[in-house]
Amino acid sequence: MMGEDKRFVVQAAIFSQKPKNNGGSVKPILQQPAAIDQYKEHNCHNGGTGIHNRWRRTLRQRLTSSQSVEITKKACLVLMRRRIVHKVLGASLVFYLMIYVNDISWGEGQHEASIPSSESPPQLHALSHKAYSRLSSFLDMSWTSWGKDNTQFETLLPPSEIDFTIDKRLPWSSSDEQDADYCSDVLLFMPYIFAIGGNGQGSQLNSYLLASLVATFFNKALVILEPPRDFNRFHTGSQFGCPTNPYKEYGTTKRFPDGLQRLIQHPHWISRGCRVPCGGTMTYKDWEMERQNQWQFVKAGVVNNVKCREGDGDIKVIPLGGNDVRALFDRAVKRQIIDRATLSYNPQHAYNFAMRLGAKPHEAKVFTSLSRDTEIWDFLSALMARSGLLRFQPWIARDVADYIRSSNLPIDVSYDAIHVRRGDKLIREATKEVNNYWMERGYRRREDFPTNYIPFSHYIERGWGGRSGNYCKRIKTHGTINNRLNARLVYVATDDPSMVRKEIDLLPKAKGGNTIADNCHRLRFIFSPAAHEFTSAFHLNSRGFNDDCKERYKRNIQAIADLMILTKSEKLIADFNSNWGSLIRNFRTVLNDNMDLQLDENDHEPSVFVRDMVVAFGSEERRPLGW
Repeated sequence: MMGEDKRFVVQAAIFSQKPKNNGGSVKPILQQPAAIDQYKEHNCHNGGTGIHNRWRRTLRQRLTSSQSVEITKKACLVLMRRRIVHKVLGASLVFYLMIYVNDISWGEGQHEASIPSSESPPQLHALSHKAYSRLSSFLDMSWTSWGKDNTQFETLLPPSEIDFTIDKRLPWSSSDEQDADYCSDVLLFMPYIFAIGGNGQGSQLNSYLLASLVATFFNKALVILEPPRDFNRFHTGSQFGCPTNPYKEYGTTKRFPDGLQRLIQHPHWISRGCRVPCGGTMTYKDWEMERQNQWQFVKAGVVNNVKCREGDGDIKVIPLGGNDVRALFDRAVKRQIIDRATLSYNPQHAYNFAMRLGAKPHEAKVFTSLSRDTEIWDFLSALMARSGLLRFQPWIARDVADYIRSSNLPIDVSYDAIHVRRGDKLIREATKEVNNYWMERGYRRREDFPTNYIPFSHYIERGWGGRSGNYCKRIKTHGTINNRLNARLVYVATDDPSMVRKEIDLLPKAKGGNTIADNCHRLRFIFSPAAHEFTSAFHLNSRGFNDDCKERYKRNIQAIADLMILTKSEKLIADFNSNWGSLIRNFRTVLNDNMDLQLDENDHEPSVFVRDMVVAFGSEERRPLGW
C-alpha cells in the first residue's frame, strides 16, 4: 500500500448508530456480536463508505482509490481487534480508531524523533471542534457505560477526553523502577514555602502546572519534595486537611501523602518514576538551603544546576519553590517558548517539547509552526489538559462526588456557571476593574460608588444580554417565555453568597420564580450546599495554620467541587483576575483534531478551541498555563 519507509496514521469515525433508550445506560455496540457482524458487512467490505467525505477527499488528493479502500478495510480489522472506545456525541454513538502502519504500533513507546517531513502522507483525525463545543452535563455519558464512576470526579475534563496512553508512549514510562538514564536531570519542586504563604488551591495548582511546564521544557523529571513533619507548620502534614478513611475503598496501606500530593496524583509520565535525588546525603534542610541560594540565578533568568553524587554518577538538580518557578519561567523560559522569529529558534526543540507533553507526531509538528503567543499558550494548555496531569486523589474524588450529589445541581443535564470572586480580590487585583466599571457609569469618586464590587447583574448582562429584538420575539412566539421547564440552570460559585442572593432577589422574575435576563432568557440559579455558611469555600487558609484539620479538608472539598463544576459547565461567565479564572480557562481548551486537514489556503481552522467562556470584566489576555 505504501513504501516501507513511510508511516501512516488514520483516525476516522467509521460507524454511527442511535443508542436505544434503556434508562440512560448505553451498552457499547462493539460488545454485541450481531452489531460487529453488521458493521463488518456494512463498512469493512464496502470500499470505505464509513469515512467522512472530507477525509475521503483528502485521501484522494494524496492516494490512489485502491489505497484509500485498502486503508478503510484495514481500519475495520483493527477496530474489531481493539474494540475501540466509543464516545457519545449528542444522540449518536461514534467509534474512533487509530491505525499504526509500518514503524508505529499500538501503544508503542515513542522516543524523541525528527519532525515528520511535509512529504509524509496526511494525518487524518476524526473529532472536529463541533464535538467539543458543547458538554451535555457534568457527567461524561460516554464514560458512564464502561469507566469507573469516581474517575468522573478526579479530573477537570470529561475522562473520555483524557489521553491515558501517555504512560505507554513516553520511553521512561515503561517501568515502575527508577531508570538512571532518565533521572539524572531533575527539577526538584518544593511547594511547601508557597503553601504557607497564604496561597489557596488555585495558586498552588497553577504553581504545580507551571513547574510541570518548566520541567518538561528543560527535559527534566519533576520530583516533589515535602518537608518532614517536624519542619511542617501544618501539624498533620498537609495544607489540604485530613480526609476520613482515605484508604478504606482502595485496599492499600501505603504511607499517606503529605503536602500537595494529598490533593493530587503526581503522574509517572512527568516524574519519570524518579525519587528525591541524593536522599542518602541531602536532607530537606539541605535542599531548602540550595533552593534559597538559587534565587540569585533565578532573578537573573539563569538556569543553574546543582550537582549531587548518587551511585556512580552525578545528578543535575534545580530546586525551586512556587515563587521561584514563576520567576524562572518569566525571566528565562517564556521567551524561549514564544520567540520564534529569531535565528535561535529551533523547531526540533519545540517538536520534542510538545512530544514530552503528550503530543502525537502530527500535533507536535503543528506546534512548531505556530507563531502567535496566544496560539502557543492555548496549544500547550490543551496538551496538558488532555494529558490528565491534574488528577485528584481517590479520596478527594470520593468526597467531591458526595458533595456535588448533595447539591441541587443535576449532574446529568446541561448547565451554565458563573464565578463571582470578591473577598480579598477587591483589595488587590479587582480594584482597577471596579473603579473602571463605576466611572463608566458616571461616578467620579470612589466614595460615591454604590458598591465596592461589580454587581451580579453585570455578569448576567455579559452572559445573556445583547440579544436582538427579533431573537426575543422568536422566543416569545414559541411560548417558552414563562415555561419553568425551559429555564436555564446556572450554578453560582462565589465567596459572597449572601450578597449575591440578595442581588438576584432584586432582578426581574417570571412566573415560577425564574430570573428574567434580556427579556427572553429564563435563568434558575443554584448555589453550593455550603453557600449558607459564613465562611467561603474558596478561602482555604481563612483560619490560619491551627485550623482543625477536618474543617480545612471540608473547605478544600467545597472548593475543588466548585472548580470542577465551573470547568465542566457548558457556558462559563468569569474573569481572569483570579487564579481560579485563569486555571479554569486553561482546562476549557481543546485541540482541534482537524487542524492539519486544510484542503486549501482558505480552509483555515484554529489549532485550539476554547469552550464557551464569557469574560465578565478585565483583561481577556490569554496567559500561559499556570500563570
